[in-house]
This record gives sequence, structure tokens and C-alpha cells, in this order.
Amino acid sequence: MSPIFNEYLNFLRDTTKQELPDLKEGYFWLDKQIIKGFDKQGNIHKFYRLKISDNLKDVIIIKLKCYTDISDIELASWNDLIDMNEQHLKEIETDSLNLIRGKMKKYKEYTPIVPVSMGKDSMVVSYLVRSQYPDTKAIFNNTSLDCADTYRMVKNFPNCEICTPKEGFYPWIKRMNWIPSRIRRGCCSIFKVGEMLNKLDKNKKFLLFMGMRNEESNTRSDYGDEVINPEWKTTYWNGILPIRKWSELDVWLYTFFHNIEINEKYKKGYSRVGCAIACPYYTKTVWILDKYWYPSMRKRWESILREYFLKNKGWLIFNCTIDEYLTRAWNGGTFRDEPTQEVIDEFAKYNGLDAGDTSVAKQYFNKSCSDCNKRIKDKTTLAMNMKFHGREITRFLCKKCFKKLYEMDEDKWNYYVAAFKRDDCALFDKDENS
Repeated sequence: MSPIFNEYLNFLRDTTKQELPDLKEGYFWLDKQIIKGFDKQGNIHKFYRLKISDNLKDVIIIKLKCYTDISDIELASWNDLIDMNEQHLKEIETDSLNLIRGKMKKYKEYTPIVPVSMGKDSMVVSYLVRSQYPDTKAIFNNTSLDCADTYRMVKNFPNCEICTPKEGFYPWIKRMNWIPSRIRRGCCSIFKVGEMLNKLDKNKKFLLFMGMRNEESNTRSDYGDEVINPEWKTTYWNGILPIRKWSELDVWLYTFFHNIEINEKYKKGYSRVGCAIACPYYTKTVWILDKYWYPSMRKRWESILREYFLKNKGWLIFNCTIDEYLTRAWNGGTFRDEPTQEVIDEFAKYNGLDAGDTSVAKQYFNKSCSDCNKRIKDKTTLAMNMKFHGREITRFLCKKCFKKLYEMDEDKWNYYVAAFKRDDCALFDKDENS
């Protein structure tokens, strides 16, 4: 649940073309695309649901069936909620401060550090730790993906060391020919944990005060006050979670209560501030914000995605069109089980196949090796099968099994591929590596 600021309201007005006179800063909250508010008795009221178009151009505001006219409710402002929850906020603050002091005493030979992302949770933890131990150092892992709002904030954050990788995210994915997704990802371990491992003395003991909370995910729901990340390997690090029991509402009210600095990105409608544009766990509710607030970064990312899709024949991997990959499919693996006719036609168009007869184009999709059952995604391997066995074949072999059948080594394979390309066979791309 995130507070709705004027910046986000302006975004809604621009994208919905509605005035929205009943919505104003200081009273409303966004929770899983539902706009909510509290009354002065602490009851939650749901007003609107936001729906994002698949083309990432429009936001539709839908009045919920349970809607009660906002003017009929005595809404509680953010300040009202602070007053209503002040005792609770003081209690959880006391618990967190006691935990911090207790762990500092227990691990007195460790050096305390607060890893900060400039997000609300790490800012609250930093505030709590430094209220007791003012000289505690902060460390910011520069993923090379953060937005200008975050970089401006971290540059002015006191006693904070910035860890910048030797190779940034964009050069890295280009070199790896790889796009992170929910199914396969590794960027966090490289650009977050990895940088701390490189920066901090491996022989020194560190106590890391972190902003992770139990309610954030199923994985984190089981975390206790102390946590050790397996990716820390053999280092002498202990993670301490001072606010793990806090709710998101607790964090926001405490932030307002103590006037803790807020990352400007939150005010634009984001619930998270790290890894702008390219995090695979974001969805179209974030991507439409990216197109509005950070158009240059979004265009750059779309260009990278498009290049990757074309280079790797994404039609055969994701069963989707280029546009579907850019706006909906890039972060989640195969988009549909079977390609639509539109996908097949687009594949034929981009690969020099006869658009009037898509029977050949269809042969490239969803093929598995009849010998080892391995999924075949490489266009050259599929082309070799059709060149040797005919374009109407129903049994395909992966490259390894194909070479075994014809007793080919790599040189002989490459010889055939090069020869078919010289003959301008439409099955093969001239510029495609063998």
C-alpha cells in the first residue's frame, strides 16, 4: 500500500483524460491497483480499480461495485492516521531500537553497515540505526540501472559509500546475449550482492542492518531477526532485520511521522525504486509509468529487447510477435503454448519466407528432437532438418543428434550451412552465425 502523491495524480489525469476532482494528495492509497482510503474510525474504503491497456498507452479507472461516494465519507488524512496510530508506531519503534542495540552488543566485534537502496524500507532502517549509532556507514550498490531520482538522492546521503561495478548492466547483457526473466535471473547476485562482496573486506566481520520485511513475499515471511544469505559465501557477515514485522503502512506512517526523506520516484506512482526499467518482476502497471516518466530509458530498453528478439528468433522461443514481446512477454518466458497466425506471418516476413504460404514457417515452431526430446529453438538447426529431409517433415533432430546421424563434425556442419547460404536458400539467414 503506497500513498498517492500529486505527481501520480497528474499521471492519471494525463493518461485517463479525466479531471478526478475527488482525489487529492494526503488522503488516498494505492494497493494492487486499487485506490483506497481510510475513514476516521480506521475503516478501509475501496473506490477505484486501475486497469492498464496491453499497449501501455491507456489507464482505465473503474468504479468498484462496493464504491461509496467519497464526499459521504469523513476521510482520514495521512496526518490523521499518524495520530490514530502514534502509540503503535512508538511501540514498534521501541522494539526495533531494542533489537538494534541488542545485536550491536551481541556482535560488538562486527562493523555495522546499512545497505541502502534509497527505498523507503532501507531509509527507515538507516534512520533507526543512526538514531542510536550516528556514525554508522551506509553502502549503496549501484546496479547501473537506477533512475536519476535515486542517483540524486544517494549523492547527497551522508556517510554513504557507492559501489559501482566495473561493467554496467547494459554492456553485461549484450556480452552475455541474455535478458533476465522471472524464470532465469542473475542480475541481483551480480550487481547487488556481488558488488558488496567485491568491495567489503572478506576477512572483516560486518553486521548488515537491512530493510527486508516478512510481509513482502512468501520467501521472506519465514525470516527471523537474523538472516544469512547463501550468496555471502564464506564471508563473516550477519544480516539483521530491525523492521521485519512492520507492515508497509507502518513504514509509510513512520516515514511521515519523522519526516524521513522520500525518494521522488515513489511520488510518481512506483511501489519500488530499484532497478529501473529492466527488473523482470515488474509488470505493465510499472511499464506504463516508465513510458511516462522515463521515456528515454524505456526506449533504450525496448531497443535492446527488440535487438535480442530479432537476433535470437524470439518468435520460436516465446510464440509471440515483436510488439507482444516488448509490451507483455519479455520477462516471463514462453508467452503462449502455440503461435497465432499473426506470429507465424511476422516470422515469415522477417525471415524471407513466403508470406503467402506459411506452411514452411509453421515448421519452425514448437519442435523437439525426436531422439532426445530436447526443444529446438535454433533456426539453423531447423533449416538443416528441412533441407536434408524435406520441408514437410514431421520428425526433427537437435543439432547433436543430427550430426550423429550423418556422422558430421562441426567443420562439416558449417560447410553445409555456408553452402546453403551461398545458394540463397530461403531457409537460412545469410547473416546468421552457424
